[in-house]
Amino acid sequence: MPGTKRRADPTTKIIKPAMELFADKGFSKVTLEDIAEASGVPVAEVSARYPTKEELLIAAFRIGQKKMEERFRTVLTGDLTSHVEEMFDGIMEGLMPFGPQVHLRLILQATEDKTLVEIIKRSSKNVNFAIKAYLMNMVALSIIDEVEGVEKVNEEMVASFVEGVASTMQGKKLPAIKKAWVANVSKMLRPSAKTAVQTPF
Repeated sequence: MPGTKRRADPTTKIIKPAMELFADKGFSKVTLEDIAEASGVPVAEVSARYPTKEELLIAAFRIGQKKMEERFRTVLTGDLTSHVEEMFDGIMEGLMPFGPQVHLRLILQATEDKTLVEIIKRSSKNVNFAIKAYLMNMVALSIIDEVEGVEKVNEEMVASFVEGVASTMQGKKLPAIKKAWVANVSKMLRPSAKTAVQTPF
């Protein structure tokens, strides 16, 4: 209808400020009332959508995981590098749906909060599962050969991703982090002989 204003999605309107609060104050110190005040949504509406803070945090990570899964389901054309670049962007969406700074501050808060650490661990497991599926798809597309020790490779990829992104806290730029991560992960994977460009002797 002409002249009508598009209202913000209440889910995003609630979740984004909540994630900022969890990252700044700590999960256990934030109340639903704090979230209502920060989001400008009545507390009754917040608690109707998310009866507990745990449900709200899980919903926040699901937003990222859904985006990551959609990205990973999109069939790409291109070489190994383009697939690994896509993987970086997918992991960013899956693990850090509200940006690296919020996620890294959440990890810091998790050192003092068991509930928060459990939810982050559960979320990371879902991300690991999606990465494995993406790697298997790369095998099916003959981008890479079968991945030996896929669990170990997967863990190393996620750990180096978080470690790399953490260096943004020291001022390192995301494009440089992505480039280094892509180069490192590409060394872990063996390009398929079916699609690799053969160099003449």
